[in-house]
Order: sequence, then structure tokens, then C-alpha cells
Amino acid sequence: MITAILVLARSIHIGSAMLLVALPYFINIMTGSHFNQENATRLASFFRSVLHLWWIALMAEALSGAVWFWFVTAQMTDQSPTLSDLETVLGQTQFGQLWLIRTVMFMALGLALLYETRHQHYFSSRFNWLMLSLGSGLLISLAWAGHAVSGLHFQVLHLLADALHLELGAIWPMGLIPVLLFLGNLHGQEPARFIQEDLTTLKAFSNNSFRVVGLLVITGCVNAWLMMGSWEALVTTLYGNLLIGKIVLVGVMVGLGCYNRFVLIPQIHPTPGTFHQLRRTVLVESGLMVAVLLLVGTMGMTTPPS
Repeated sequence: MITAILVLARSIHIGSAMLLVALPYFINIMTGSHFNQENATRLASFFRSVLHLWWIALMAEALSGAVWFWFVTAQMTDQSPTLSDLETVLGQTQFGQLWLIRTVMFMALGLALLYETRHQHYFSSRFNWLMLSLGSGLLISLAWAGHAVSGLHFQVLHLLADALHLELGAIWPMGLIPVLLFLGNLHGQEPARFIQEDLTTLKAFSNNSFRVVGLLVITGCVNAWLMMGSWEALVTTLYGNLLIGKIVLVGVMVGLGCYNRFVLIPQIHPTPGTFHQLRRTVLVESGLMVAVLLLVGTMGMTTPPS
């Protein structure tokens, strides 16, 4: 039971940290050179939805982080932790010091988001880049809370590969969440309101995602090489089986992404019904992404062969 709660907490924490990067990343794509005040007005409800989702992600990050820290402390002390135990772990362990640093970054994110909520400047470029920078710092710091930090060989390489893998995962597949929100907003406005700027946004996101997938494969291979030790371990260990499951799910998601980019998106204007099919496909991809996150949370609790 405790292990299941910790796996869930880890999965939510990693997912919400990725979402705190995915949101400003997608907004930066969307508010490119083609964006104007008319588009900002037309998509006002989308921006409000993004703001709400941002707060949800921030709260999920805080709560899941607290649960994660509590259970790690319980494992260290081999008992239900007291306040003194929590203070000791927070101040005298590497994990606790990491959580202190991440708390500072979290508070900075919260203050920036509170400012935007009060003023609602439709996510200015300066705000987006600030949130992207703070969110990226919060996300990549999780590399120091995983298997990479305890590696005996090539630790620096492992940490770098893990940090980059997390950041890339925030762009894709976690970027599918704001895309789904974007498509949902357009659906509420009637398909006829779908204009060239919206198509440009979807194409830009899709094209960037394909580049990200290539880098994800590279960093994933580095991580696997450092943690598996041998090909046999893929089929003879629990960690290897979980990794195979993750690879299969990501492969299906990549296939769906190819279908979206090269079949559905080009047909949106001539075939209005394609828009609804695109939404359904992105929804399926998002569901698979949740399954991948649960696998990642489980892998973090499983000792790798190497």
C-alpha cells in the first residue's frame, strides 16, 4: 500500500513538473510572429483555462512533493516520521537539501503566476520565458532525486542525460495536454472558426515534437545503457520489463503523432470532420502518456539491474 502511494505521488509530481514546462512552451509557440490582439481576444477562454490548469499543476506539485518527502523520510527512519525526523532529513540529507532548493523555485513560480493571475496580460513573452525558465529548473532538478544520482559510473553523464530526458518529455508528450485544451477551445467556437493561425500553431508543435522524439531516443538509450547492464536484463528483470512497456507505449504514441501530422492536420480545412478525429487521437495519446508516467513512477521505485 505504501509503495503504491509513493509510486502515485512520484508519478503525479513528475507529471505536474513537466506540465509546468509544457504550458509556457506551448504558449510561446502559439504566440509567435503570427499572433495578434484579435487572436488573443478570440482565444481568451483558452488563456483562462491555461491559467487554471497552471494553478492545478502547481498545487499538484506541492501536494505530491510533500507526500513524496514524507514517505522517503519514513523509509529513512523506518517509522512514521516525527517533526524532528522531517527536520533532520530536510537539513542533513542530500534529498532534503534538494527539496529545499526546489521549494525556493516553486515559490518563485507561484509568485510569478499570482502576478499574471492578477493582471492577465494574455501571457506576455517576458512572463512565458520566466515561467519556462523556472519550470525547467524545477523539473530538471528531479534528476537528482532518481537513480542517476546514486550511480557509481558515469554519474555526470547519467545526470545530464536524465535531466535532458525530463525536459524533452515536458515538450512531448506532456505538451499534448495544452494541445488538447487548445483543440477543445476551438471546438467550442465551432469548426468554422478554425483559421490559418491555428493550423500554424499545430504544425509548429508537431514539427518540434518530431525533433524532440529523436533526442528522447538518444537520452533514453544513454539512461538504459547505464542502468540495464546487459540486453538479457530487459527480459529477466522487473525494471527491464517496465522499460519495455514504456518503449512500447511511447512507440504507439509516436505512431499516432505521425498520423496526426501527416494525415489529419493537412486535411483539417478541406475536411471539417477531421478536426474531431484529431481531438480524439490527441486524447488517446494523452491517455497513453498517463500510463507512461505511472510506469516511470514505478521504475523510480524499482532497483535497476546495473
